[in-house]
Amino acid sequence: MPTLVAQLQNTVETFPENTAIFFGETSISYQSLHDAQKRLAAGLQRLGIKKGDRVAIMLPNVPHFCISYYAVLMLGAVAVPINFMHDAKEVEHQLLDCGAKLFITWENFLATGLPAFHSAPSCSQLIVLGEKIPAFSISLTKLIAGSEPSAPDIEAADSDIAVINYTSGITDIAMGAELSHDALAFNATTFIDLLRITPQEKLIAVLPLFHPLGQSIVMHASLAAGAPLVLLPRFRAEEVVRTIRKFNVTIMPAVPGMFKALNEVEGDDLRLPSLKYCMSYGGFLPYDILEEFEQKYDALILKAYGLTEAGPLVTSTRISHERIPESSGLPLIGVEVQIRDPKGRILRPNHSGEIFVKSPSLMKGYHGQPEETQRRLQDGWLATGDIGYIDINHYLYVQERKDDVIVKGGFEIQSREVERILHEHPAVDEAAVVAVPDAVHGSEVKAFIVLKNGYELTTKELLSYCQNLLPVYKCPKFIEKVEKLPKSPTGRILKRFLRQSNTLNHTRINASKTT
Repeated sequence: MPTLVAQLQNTVETFPENTAIFFGETSISYQSLHDAQKRLAAGLQRLGIKKGDRVAIMLPNVPHFCISYYAVLMLGAVAVPINFMHDAKEVEHQLLDCGAKLFITWENFLATGLPAFHSAPSCSQLIVLGEKIPAFSISLTKLIAGSEPSAPDIEAADSDIAVINYTSGITDIAMGAELSHDALAFNATTFIDLLRITPQEKLIAVLPLFHPLGQSIVMHASLAAGAPLVLLPRFRAEEVVRTIRKFNVTIMPAVPGMFKALNEVEGDDLRLPSLKYCMSYGGFLPYDILEEFEQKYDALILKAYGLTEAGPLVTSTRISHERIPESSGLPLIGVEVQIRDPKGRILRPNHSGEIFVKSPSLMKGYHGQPEETQRRLQDGWLATGDIGYIDINHYLYVQERKDDVIVKGGFEIQSREVERILHEHPAVDEAAVVAVPDAVHGSEVKAFIVLKNGYELTTKELLSYCQNLLPVYKCPKFIEKVEKLPKSPTGRILKRFLRQSNTLNHTRINASKTT
C-alpha cells in the first residue's frame, strides 16, 4: 500500500488539470493544489520541520487544511489535526501530549489557540492563516507564496506514522491514536472501491476535516480517486442543500444529527438529482429520520460503523447487497469482526458481546500511552468497547457502548433501547439515557430529554408512555429536561459528561403513583 503522498502524486500525474477542490467561487486544479503543498513543505523545511516532527493543524474546512496536511506528510512529519471547537485547555493538552513543534491555525481561532501555543514549550513556531495575526507569527499564505514548489527529498515508508488523531468521549483525557500511511490509505482505497468512486463523482465535506472520517473517506478518498472535493467551512443545512445543487455533488458522508437538520429544511421540491449516496456514521440514526431524508431528497443512506482507532471505517452497508435499516452493514473487504464475551470467547451469531476488529487500518497505538495501548490492542485485534452482535449473514448490529450498559439489580439494560422508545414520542426531539447510582439497585435509569419546539410534556406523562412500551425495570426513574445535549464534532452524544454532571436538577418519578 503506497503512502498518502504517493497516492496523491499518482492522481496529479494522471489528472493534473482536473479540479481537485471547489470552495465557494474558487476552483483549484490538482496541479495547483500540489504545487501549493510542495511550496508549503519547502517553507516548513526551512523552519526546521523534519521527519518525525509533529505539526498541529487547527483549521476549518478550507483549501489550506488540505495544503497544510499533505505538506506535513511530504516532509515525513506527523500531522496532528486539532478540533477547533475545543477550549484552550484541551488544545493545550493535545499540543503538550503530542509534543508539537509547530502550530498552524486560523486568525479566528486565536482566542483558544494562542494561550495553548504559549503553554506548549515544544511549539517553537506559530503559523496563522489570515490578515490580522500576531507580530511574532508567520503568515501561512506568505510562507506558501514565498517558497519554491520543489518537492522535498524525504524517504518515507508506508508503515510510518502519518497522523495522530485525538479521540473524544472515551476517557476523561483525550488520547492520540497513531495511524500510519498504509492504514489511512487502506481505509480510503476501500471506501473508493465500496462506492465505486471515479473522477466523475463529487464528494462534499460537511464533516470537519479534523475528524478521522473527514480525513479518510472525504479528503483522502477524493484526492486518491481524482474526484473533486467540495469544501464547506461550516455546516448549515440550507447552505448544504444549495451547494449540493450548485456543484452536482454525488456523495455525502455525514452524521445522524446532520441528516436530522437537513430534514428540517423547508421547501416545495428539495430533491437532489445528483446526490446518489450518503453515509451515516458516528451514532444511532433512527429509522424515521432515515426514511424522511430518503423520501425528501431522493438519495440513499448507507449506515456505517467505525472508530478513530480503526482508521476509522469498519463496516458499511453495501450498494450491491441487501440493506437492513437496523444494521451497520458488512465488514469492509479485508476487515474481520468478532463478537466476544467478557472472558474473550467468540460468540455465535445473534449473541451480544463486545465488538473486536482486525483490520489493516488499525492504529499503531495511543501516543505515549503504552498501558492503554496494550489494553485496547490484543494480538492484532482492537477491543472497541462497543456492544453488538453479528447475524448469520455477517451483518453487524451495534447496540451500545460497553460503558453505557446499565446494570440495575443484576439486570442489564441497554440505554439505546430506552432512548429509541423515548425518541418515538411525538414531543421528544432528542433523548440520552445513563446510569446513576442507587443505594438499592446499584444503578438507576436516568433520561435527559430535549423537547421539540412548541411541545410540552410532563415527566409523569412520559413515564406512563414508557411503561406501556417497556418493562417497568427499564423505565427511567429520573427525568431531566435540558435545552441541549453535549455532543462530539460528529454529533455523537457524550454521555460521560452527563454522568459526570451528577446534577441534582432532576425530577424523581415514583412509579407507584403514576400507574
